[in-house]
Amino acid sequence: MLKRCCTAALCTALLAHPAWGQDKPAAATSKAVPKSATGSTKSRAAPQQGAAAEADSPGVMAVEAIFACVAQGLPDGWQRAWVIVTELSESAKGRTFEARYQVSLEGAGESRWNFVPCNARDVAERVYGLNDFLEPGKRQWKVATLLFTQDGKFELKYDYTR
Repeated sequence: MLKRCCTAALCTALLAHPAWGQDKPAAATSKAVPKSATGSTKSRAAPQQGAAAEADSPGVMAVEAIFACVAQGLPDGWQRAWVIVTELSESAKGRTFEARYQVSLEGAGESRWNFVPCNARDVAERVYGLNDFLEPGKRQWKVATLLFTQDGKFELKYDYTR
């Protein structure tokens, strides 16, 4: 569960980050996605102390749902997991995207391998759905990268350039 630990980051990242603009990439603040009581990061993360008043916000619940599905596809010994959603085209009918899911493993340096979350299409749609929490002028990103780390943090970056 990301509820308490990620509230501030999500609010900052999705609603009011002043550096985000159409002309340059921007990054969200990293926050914790803690290990479960058993020490496993493969299962859903346990809550930490934090801003309980915002813990049940729709944005926090959206990132929580993304991680829950991503975690199901992570191999033992994972260090970092990337969800990379790239716009392929934009037309009057809407935008089309593709998603890639990559993971790095302990002792493997910077090498990445592909993995499959519980429902690849659903995860990609949920990352795109985070647009609901962005200001309208900041929704035209070209690449969204959501990174989860084994030590319990996440980072969300939007790139507005091609």
